[in-house]
Amino acid sequence: MNRSETRRYWLLQTVQWLVFAVMIFISFLAETSGSFVKPLLLIPLALCISSHTGELQATAVGMISGLLLDIACGKLLGYNAVWLVICCVAVSLLYSYYLREKLLNMLLLTAVCATVQGYLDFLFYYAIWGHDDVMLVYTRIILPSGILTVLSAIPLYFIVKKLCTACGSRRNFELEKTIIRNS
Repeated sequence: MNRSETRRYWLLQTVQWLVFAVMIFISFLAETSGSFVKPLLLIPLALCISSHTGELQATAVGMISGLLLDIACGKLLGYNAVWLVICCVAVSLLYSYYLREKLLNMLLLTAVCATVQGYLDFLFYYAIWGHDDVMLVYTRIILPSGILTVLSAIPLYFIVKKLCTACGSRRNFELEKTIIRNS
């Protein structure tokens, strides 16, 4: 790759990450407004971004998104961040070595991540305290929110995929460099 192609790649990467930052901020704003039953947009967005990045970037996206999710949900700071970092790094590794870019894969991974997050939230914030009718919280707030979270992965998947295709991904850049070196 010559110097102008490398410069163009880094410019596109900067634009891509600025758009990701704006998307994360808009998702945070959406989570801090409205009622209790809403999708946790930061979860599928972080997973979609992580599916197109390396492990280090996935860790950063998971940490930032998790901290913002903690703030939006009024949870202990770092509670969701730890879980989202684990999920984002796992998604990045799975897409690097095993999975193909398919909507079904992202829906399954989002469902697993949102289900475990919802269960841990229910367990640590409601169930262990022995409140009356605690199952109403699960059936009327946590479960519908989890379903909306998984469904929100559909448009986010296509938006992130289109952006990464337009700007190029780091994996493609490294692959091109390897191919050029080996030729």
